[in-house]
Amino acid sequence: MLPEITVESAAPSSEVLPTESSSVYGLNLKVLDTPRQITPINQTLIRSSGMAAQGYIDPLSTAFLIAGAISENSGAMMAAPSIRGMAAQPYINGIQFTSLQAGMPLTPFNWNMVESEDITEGPANAVFGQQQAAGGTVNYITKQPYFDQFRGQLWDTTGMYQNYMWGVDFGGPIDKARNIAYRLSYMGIENGSYYQPNVHNDQENIYFALGARPSENYSVDFISDFGTYDFTPMMSWMNRPTTALIQNGLYNTGALPLSQIQIGPINNPGFATYAGPLEPISRRLVANNPESIGRAYSGFVQLIQKLKLGENIQLRNNTFVYYGRNVVVAPASYYTEVAMGDYEIDNRTELLISFSTPIGQSKENVGKQKSFLGQLLFDHQLDTGVEWGFEHNLDYESQLYFGSANVWDILRTSPTSWNFTQTAFFQSLIRNPQAPGGGEWPIPGLPGVYFEPLNGSAGTTDCNYWTVAPFFQHYLAISDKLSILIGARATTYFISSQTPPGTPPELFVQAQTIQELPMINASVSYKVFPWWTAYFNYNFLYVANVGVVGGFNVYPTGLPSSEFNLQEQLFEGGFKWSLLHDKLYASLAGFSQQIPLFNFVDVPPTLATITGLELNLTYQPTRHFWMRAGTFFSQGVEDWAGLPFGPPMSQTYSTALALRANLPLNNYQSFPPANYPFIGWPQEVINAMVSYQTDLGLGITVGGLVMSPQFLGYNYATAIPWQFLINARVFYSAPKWEASLWIYNLTNEHYWLPYAIGSMPDRTNDYGGIVAGLPFWIQGTVAWKF
Repeated sequence: MLPEITVESAAPSSEVLPTESSSVYGLNLKVLDTPRQITPINQTLIRSSGMAAQGYIDPLSTAFLIAGAISENSGAMMAAPSIRGMAAQPYINGIQFTSLQAGMPLTPFNWNMVESEDITEGPANAVFGQQQAAGGTVNYITKQPYFDQFRGQLWDTTGMYQNYMWGVDFGGPIDKARNIAYRLSYMGIENGSYYQPNVHNDQENIYFALGARPSENYSVDFISDFGTYDFTPMMSWMNRPTTALIQNGLYNTGALPLSQIQIGPINNPGFATYAGPLEPISRRLVANNPESIGRAYSGFVQLIQKLKLGENIQLRNNTFVYYGRNVVVAPASYYTEVAMGDYEIDNRTELLISFSTPIGQSKENVGKQKSFLGQLLFDHQLDTGVEWGFEHNLDYESQLYFGSANVWDILRTSPTSWNFTQTAFFQSLIRNPQAPGGGEWPIPGLPGVYFEPLNGSAGTTDCNYWTVAPFFQHYLAISDKLSILIGARATTYFISSQTPPGTPPELFVQAQTIQELPMINASVSYKVFPWWTAYFNYNFLYVANVGVVGGFNVYPTGLPSSEFNLQEQLFEGGFKWSLLHDKLYASLAGFSQQIPLFNFVDVPPTLATITGLELNLTYQPTRHFWMRAGTFFSQGVEDWAGLPFGPPMSQTYSTALALRANLPLNNYQSFPPANYPFIGWPQEVINAMVSYQTDLGLGITVGGLVMSPQFLGYNYATAIPWQFLINARVFYSAPKWEASLWIYNLTNEHYWLPYAIGSMPDRTNDYGGIVAGLPFWIQGTVAWKF
């Protein structure tokens, strides 16, 4: 017998064409057959886009892959990209991650554990469920054990601006039969930042997965992650954005003494009375007080079991437990958030059944229908079960004056003086039950840090709640051309909430409620040809208005129904093509999506509707070359016409207008009720990415992004103009090692990003903050594989 010879390629094939996507509906449907806009993102695309190159999600990285996915600028605190103007609802191996709000758990996320992700544009389906308002969903598939052989890698990343990351990842089979295997992955980060003063993100994460396949009919996977974090909460960027700042880099100087600072329109001096001259400012400078605090630790365990009960019957059980504790203090904003040990438990048990309905028709009738429907099949796939969960939140929040950063002159004053608690205005709120939100009260055990006990959806709560959600989904392939998919889910909430310890007796409120939130989804797909699919999808659901880290917050009136009557809806139709012998994949979709925007007071939610058209294509003729391109055109509108007020902002006009008209900074007012187009949102986005790798292992990837203007306020007077960005990556792959050089902003464009995008909650601060995009920036990675 000849000896076994192992051949190792210097340039392994990197498949980027969309193929299977079983995580989206819980079924084994190809992307071409799935009636939604979905994008599977593997490691090749994650690395090519630089999605987690900084240890956290870059706000534009996902947009290089999905044109409508420009994300929130929150430093390390986002756990999900934004889709269609709102953060996506994240899932970890198919289970909702709910201890967050608007995609932000206010704790950094472990991107090292992510093997791949499936992004769906628009709301979730009946199997996965959806608790919060979201522009889309992202299901993170974590690293899986190696059952074939022991292998791993040791890597180090070094980048400009004191960016240092390192890690080790390895695993393999445990027994000789290779039925049990593991994967262990560690990552450490000590990152400084381009932004100053004193912006950093330090973290350590340990991820462990253990899998067993004792028989062909049963599998079990245990997954765990634990991380510790020391980071700067990026609640304050460069303040006082104006056209002069955006176009010429000129900043409005001038500051009041702490004793004269006032928030709101009353007794607040006009800016012209104390403004200084316009002066050049470094793009690195942000309104961050060096005394900002970000400390956290978090972890989860997950157990996934699959049992085959018969040839066409499978039982699945997925249990997820998460725990997190953090302290976030941003003195300049002013913003505080303290989670005293929050946790969620979620369990989904489902039964998957597939069968075919006998066709009792004559050959003649079948032949007549075949020209219209193709070959009749009547193949069924059912997915039914129940999901239940429990969540505990003990959270302290001060957020009602979040966005007060325009009071600071960050060019001429000391960063340690950017502390809102030192102002006479803030001192008047301390222990004042007549102030908004019940005033500012010390957080127990944290002297000098304050919370508002009755700030509504801002986040303060001592809350426990259960959910029970039966669901049913039916996929019917009527023929090889026509299929339909319907799903329904009913989530019942059993909620008990009260103001937390530290609340004065006169402000203490507690309440209980039971709420029912229904969900339905329905779609139809028709194969015009085997390579051309047309589809239409409809989703209707109610979502809940949760607080900052996922709990339900009592109002002075208790738990109003407006916290739960948030209607989300999607109409989407389009075409998908797989051409050139499955080497070119393209999709075209038109959509109208309704996203409810929660309000901080006890009033009905504001409805936002985003309508648009999207075109995407992926081409990979050989294993050496691939390209992606897309365009996204949309219009988002917030409907405030039926409410007692319009959209609020921390400042309703630019600082330049405040100077000209002698208006106060941080006037904290609302616009009149009306319909308002989205702010902080480009209506047109174009992306493209091209990659080539030689047989020797040397490769290069170049990506480009173009964005249309973005307005910063609801008076539509100040805008970020048309912008473009080019990124590149040069890499080399060998059997035992890899090297990569990532080049950000290749042409060193002076681009800007709004503080918050589209319908994200903190868009109310877009006249109080703006983000200077990163300049030309390089980062290198070296990995040794064993």
